[in-house]
Amino acid sequence: MADVEHTDLKIQVGELLQLQPRDGDNSRRLHVNLIGYLPGVSLLVTTPMVADKVMIIREGQPFVARMMAGNRIVGFTTTVLRTCSRPFPYLHLSYPEEMEQITVRKAQRVRVKLFSALKNTNPDFQLDKPQSATIVDISTSGALLVSSDQLGEIDDKVNVNCAIKLAGTEKLLSLPAVIRNVHIEPSEEHGEHSYYHGLELNLKSQQDIFALHGYVYEQIVKAQSE
Repeated sequence: MADVEHTDLKIQVGELLQLQPRDGDNSRRLHVNLIGYLPGVSLLVTTPMVADKVMIIREGQPFVARMMAGNRIVGFTTTVLRTCSRPFPYLHLSYPEEMEQITVRKAQRVRVKLFSALKNTNPDFQLDKPQSATIVDISTSGALLVSSDQLGEIDDKVNVNCAIKLAGTEKLLSLPAVIRNVHIEPSEEHGEHSYYHGLELNLKSQQDIFALHGYVYEQIVKAQSE
């Protein structure tokens, strides 16, 4: 990791932060959204939620924070300066004095195994039920799906539904996409061969965009820490 100055943070309101307690349960990773900041003074973030309930966070509690900033994963230590409940639950975190970063290549993909259901708008591939497929890698802008049957042709518009686990909570994602390439490879898992479909994602829902970025980011951080 390379050290960076706090003036290089270049963050935007709405971005996702991962908080890992430095005391107690160090394996738990919490997810919050940045709602504001004053450079050199404080970061304002939403209070973490668990099972739809606001977590009790104490003032002075230390955390290791990680976030995406452009094409970098930035990490720093921070402390809760103040907990607030009005007009909604949020936290003041100390602004990082020192940070470390890992540069992530553009559209970096992560290896996954997500079961999904795909529906194609092409009449030649429309069925009564969505087609099942497995997402084997994914980024914030693309995905690779594997199935025992061909699910479409290049330039077909499709929609992929899958469940991800983010911050310990399962969330259903709806991923509008365009098929950019299709090829066949031998496979033991899907019979004699498998069809590989490269997708370009075109997410519209801001909620799904945040969730996908958070999921990919979480997988990158997990891989870096292993």
